[in-house]
Amino acid sequence: MSVSVAAMCLDPDQLCRAAEAATGLTDWGTPPFAEALDRLCRSAVDESGLGKAGLDGFAARLVDTLAKRLRLYADRTLYPEIATQVIAAPLIVTGLPRSGTTILHALLAQDPAVRSPLKWEIDTPSPPPRAASYAHDPRIAATQAAVEQLPAMFRAMHAMGAKLPEECNSIMMMALLSPNFGATVRMPGYMHWLIHEADMAPAFALHRHVLQHLQAFAPGSHWVLKSPPYLWWLDALMAAYPDARLVITHRDPAQVMASNASLIAFLRGLGAAPADPLEVGAHELQNWHTATERLLAFDTKMRIDTQYRDFIAAPIAVVETVYARFGLSLTDTARAAMTTFLAGNQQNKHGRHDYDPATYGLDSATLHHRFARYIATYAIPTR
Repeated sequence: MSVSVAAMCLDPDQLCRAAEAATGLTDWGTPPFAEALDRLCRSAVDESGLGKAGLDGFAARLVDTLAKRLRLYADRTLYPEIATQVIAAPLIVTGLPRSGTTILHALLAQDPAVRSPLKWEIDTPSPPPRAASYAHDPRIAATQAAVEQLPAMFRAMHAMGAKLPEECNSIMMMALLSPNFGATVRMPGYMHWLIHEADMAPAFALHRHVLQHLQAFAPGSHWVLKSPPYLWWLDALMAAYPDARLVITHRDPAQVMASNASLIAFLRGLGAAPADPLEVGAHELQNWHTATERLLAFDTKMRIDTQYRDFIAAPIAVVETVYARFGLSLTDTARAAMTTFLAGNQQNKHGRHDYDPATYGLDSATLHHRFARYIATYAIPTR
């Protein structure tokens, strides 16, 4: 790269010029991103507590993300077929983090007829994947090698693999509108803006462009997607995909909030600015309480609600219920693939995720009181 990332000091214009220099491209696509990039940069500089090395690393991450976006839109111009793709009736899993969204999403994605964005193709989407080489694309091995280098503790907390489906949060990073940025770097100002003020239409426009990009030469019957943060933007989600079919998972907030806070604190701790666990617990509690309040105010007929306890007891039965609810056909081939996946992906496969809720200022009584309306509305078991 001809431009020094270390010299940028997180200036949005310099970051964009660096991405253009790295790729030789200048078409950024139509969804706007200037405000989001500006807020990201200001929040990182003003709030993260990162030193020069940490800020340089964050700048490099942004340049990589911007370069990925440039390549995406270059491909869109090179292959006119991409823009003609119809994204119809996606099946979307959402719910509180740590409530079973990841394993349910991965299980639904085992149906060979469906399409789900896998980690390898979200990490390196360009050029568009092809059906003929989809199972052995060289990007798979490269991505898996990177996954193998992740800390063992992180892999115990969150299932990850090159051929596992990826969350839509990762896609939306190319719109600079994603909580993934705030998960790894302390940026309360950016996160507040993202949850309470940001126009998410550009994020969903880019999201559609990515799905079209991945689908153009490697199609499926329908998309199976997942993102807990969709709870913050349910209206924007349905505006983008009016025919979406939602699967909403539910679990006792006392069992998920501390687990999620532990994950966020761990990710932040990997950087140059150790996380304050009490602050992390307070922010995560507030953010996800907002999510459940928005869910309570939301209504759509194209949804099904599932309990984590039911999924753990009988995962295939939950899948059968989802398929029946939306008139989908669960073939013997799909059922066999799901059964095989479950056998090879038992809970704690990569180790146990242990944590003490008190470390994050959380306790069951307080959480049950704070989420009382959510718990009662969905009859969520708390014992």
